[in-house]
Amino acid sequence: MIEASIQYRTTRRVGAFLILSLFAAGAVPLVASPAPPPRPPQEAQEMEEMRETLQVLMVVSMKRALQLTRDQEREVVPKVQQVFDERERYARVRRDAMRDLQQKVAEESLQEKGYREVVNRIDNLERVHRDLEIRLRAEIDRSLNARQQAQMRIFVPHFRRQLQMRIEEARRVRPPHAAPRESSPPIPEEALDPDDEEF
Repeated sequence: MIEASIQYRTTRRVGAFLILSLFAAGAVPLVASPAPPPRPPQEAQEMEEMRETLQVLMVVSMKRALQLTRDQEREVVPKVQQVFDERERYARVRRDAMRDLQQKVAEESLQEKGYREVVNRIDNLERVHRDLEIRLRAEIDRSLNARQQAQMRIFVPHFRRQLQMRIEEARRVRPPHAAPRESSPPIPEEALDPDDEEF
């Protein structure tokens, strides 16, 4: 059932090669701005498709690298998806909080209490997010044997390095006079965090 769901979603989403091509075209930054303006519906849909494609690629590669059993897949894959969902939620609420912070800093005449409230909000969002991720990772570990836990720590940075290498290869083979795609949306920052060594 899980395998069929992944295959179905893969056929509905933009292929991995398209993502690599967007990177290679120079139109896709790895890190988005802290508080970007609202995006048009079509661009938001394209970003969602790219995010899901990256997630599917990671899950399929993880299952192969860890050699998960069917029972383990039923336990691990939903937890990994929860990590992805939590990251998306956190990125969204943090963008809103950062936009609020930027507006308050621009006011200049704001009282100390106003600054402190929004800073505390951002800190609390980060704390809740971090605690939830730690709990989800512990639940994933409980479904893996010791060797698989070790392999998981190796898998994610390896996966990211391989993806980055393919991006660089795509850049090198790009025609020299090819124009960048102005309409290409940026990769969602929560979909592929280069500083994250876990997921």
